[in-house]
Amino acid sequence: MSRTIGLPMASSKSVPIPESSVRNDGTWKVPLLRHDRNRVEREFHLGARNHLAEQLVPPRSPDTSIDPVHEDVAAALQQCLDRAILHLCTTVRRLVGVPRVALAGGVALNTTANGRLLDAGIFEEIYVQPAAADDGSSLGAALHQSALAGEVVNRRSPVPFYGPSHPSGQVDAALQAFADQIDVTPLSSLDDTCEAAARCIADGEVIAWYRGRMEFGPRALGHRSILSDPSRPEMRDRVNAMVKLREAFRPFAPAVTLEQAPRWFDVAAGAEYPYMIANVQVREGHRAELPAVTHVDGSARIQTVSSVDNADFHALLLAVGRRTGRELVLNTSFNVKGQPIVNTPHEAVETFLGTGIEALFLENWLLRKRQ
Repeated sequence: MSRTIGLPMASSKSVPIPESSVRNDGTWKVPLLRHDRNRVEREFHLGARNHLAEQLVPPRSPDTSIDPVHEDVAAALQQCLDRAILHLCTTVRRLVGVPRVALAGGVALNTTANGRLLDAGIFEEIYVQPAAADDGSSLGAALHQSALAGEVVNRRSPVPFYGPSHPSGQVDAALQAFADQIDVTPLSSLDDTCEAAARCIADGEVIAWYRGRMEFGPRALGHRSILSDPSRPEMRDRVNAMVKLREAFRPFAPAVTLEQAPRWFDVAAGAEYPYMIANVQVREGHRAELPAVTHVDGSARIQTVSSVDNADFHALLLAVGRRTGRELVLNTSFNVKGQPIVNTPHEAVETFLGTGIEALFLENWLLRKRQ
């Protein structure tokens, strides 16, 4: 298997596609959209949404219960999306014949659909740019201008730590700004920082991890993250209550060393999933050990971590493994609901103080809230 930065090769399976909704040229029809009769309705799909509310199920307010009918509708919509993507990709493979494909657009961030596409085995290799939605347009524009200038080197992108880093002076300024609210412990090296963070995680604490350059894209990949032990059944609810405030049915993602990924997940040795871009199956014998990151169908939105292009985070996972036996953590973005991922050291400390996070590792400093 070739080295894969996006999604790795999958086994071959056939997926039936009903002829009623797809066409032989690779397109599909969505009769529901005929209910959008003017520009405003087409822009926001108001006609289609009203028709669904009348004929299927009324809209659910976020603060109301999720009933079986809501689960059924969500599952059916996901199946429709899976079917359309598989049909399109099957047609592309038949017409073009290429063994590899790159996907972009917001739909390419649907991890369930990506997992289905992997399992279908239509392509030997699937690549999804980590910022596949509208935010990735900025990267495309930069690459286009670099190509015009003859400066593009044709190689795969590493894990996209393309955002800003901040000099030690900004860290010192943030510590000084909140000096009356925090207790600060200096740590002498990355190794000491990893050991201290691993001890906190193993003891059941929820920590924030801020280090190096910020990630580009919608997901924290180990430089602006909230981390905890995925083996504790209560951890998903704790992180939700502390920071994320999202639906209780949504588990968080596991981050695991590339070396240990096949032990816990149904993936091939060496297969890389560094962008949290697809669902894979948690090995059946380990699902009970990883309750905070396992979906109801036994899947998980995996992130593999390599020592080559995510060295500091890999070092932390190794330290966690020495204490727990699992080089694996629950990983979610360092932000509260409705806010962007933290960028500056000042934002990191401010967000830490405004949440239930128990410790913040800000570069080589350990911060705790002053009692």
